[in-house]
Amino acid sequence: MGSLGERLRSLRLERNLSLYDVERLSGLHFTTIGKYERNERKPSLQVLRELARVYQVPLSELLELEEEAGPAKQRIQEAVKLLTEEEAELLAAFLLRLLSHRREKT
Repeated sequence: MGSLGERLRSLRLERNLSLYDVERLSGLHFTTIGKYERNERKPSLQVLRELARVYQVPLSELLELEEEAGPAKQRIQEAVKLLTEEEAELLAAFLLRLLSHRREKT
């Protein structure tokens, strides 16, 4: 399916929303949303959750891995499809903690 930014832009346009509309609905600044769409900046998992809510899609739709993902990421993608919503929430919380821990080390 394309990059995360392309998916975000496509979802916004499919819903006939402007960057300003998404800003109003999400609380994110329109310039930041534009940077996500241009792949100039990567959104956190919390931001992706908010955008999934705004676009009314499951978080897993935003988290689809790009085609060039390695075997480990492809296995994760397949496993995520099998999760219940409750299991997906637990996994998302774990990933947020993991990423937060990694940021603290750098």
